[in-house]
Amino acid sequence: MRSWIVSKPGELTSAVAEDAALPQDAARVRLARAAIGASDIAAFEGKTGKLPVIPCRIAMGLVGESNDITLKIGQRVMLSPYRHTEKGTLVKGVDCDGYLSDFVTCPQSEIYVMPEGISDESIIFVEDIARAVNALEKLDISKTQYILLSGCTVLNFIVAQLAIYYQAIPIVVDRRREMLELAEDMGVYFTVDPGEEDVFDKVKELTSGAMCDCLVVDADFFPDAGRLLSCLKTGGKAAFCGTGSLSTKASAPIAEIVSKHLEVFGVQTGDGELETAINMLATEIVKVDKLIGRLDEFKDAPEVFARIASDPIPGIKSVIRF
Repeated sequence: MRSWIVSKPGELTSAVAEDAALPQDAARVRLARAAIGASDIAAFEGKTGKLPVIPCRIAMGLVGESNDITLKIGQRVMLSPYRHTEKGTLVKGVDCDGYLSDFVTCPQSEIYVMPEGISDESIIFVEDIARAVNALEKLDISKTQYILLSGCTVLNFIVAQLAIYYQAIPIVVDRRREMLELAEDMGVYFTVDPGEEDVFDKVKELTSGAMCDCLVVDADFFPDAGRLLSCLKTGGKAAFCGTGSLSTKASAPIAEIVSKHLEVFGVQTGDGELETAINMLATEIVKVDKLIGRLDEFKDAPEVFARIASDPIPGIKSVIRF
């Protein structure tokens, strides 16, 4: 087994280990695709607690060897971003080793057999979809409500699709014209560029003065988005979502939260909704093909991580191909 390990901040080193004996109720999976997310870059930059660590919290591949009768050789599977223990839930690539290896051994509980019709690249968006589902459940989104999305990120593109599916009305805020155009191409009717117009005034215009019911902030990329709380109506709700915290500081207008009786939630993972997310991909409730970035080779991982750390592109998923 060959792996890439974050040995110290800013450095990926190669490691080779012999495959251990396969435990009962486990399988050895040959990796095909792995995603590089915010928590992986945070680990690469030394912003998470555990080093050394193998990054990449979610991946897919083919079963190569199995001691579990429910898993067959050659089956296409997704590997869970989480490991559940007696002490709590561990996040792969953050609290324990992730999937930047050519082969991995996983217990059956961390393996999901994938249905036909979902591309290899699409599978690695499952956790993003599950996190979006968790956020919308906390916000209790309903038909005709306005939901403000801070930033054209992978998470918010998925939230926008789910909002439209639930017949709510997303409004996306971002300064990147090309990403706003992508949002419009994915069915979002209302977009706002704060570099060209005042967000509060535009939201007031779009909602006929009612303002937004909900706000979703991808806090890994837009930690200062707390200012958008001013665009919520009294009694509104806000979900601040993050994974591994690329950003370490954020601010929010406490007086606004108190005076408007706002409810503010934190959403870190998609735990509990992975199977729901897989079904949404299979039934095309959520489409992610336009969110797939370049495919980089496993052998080039050190250069890939350095490139993404220096120039992240929120809204596009970086993929490692094995």
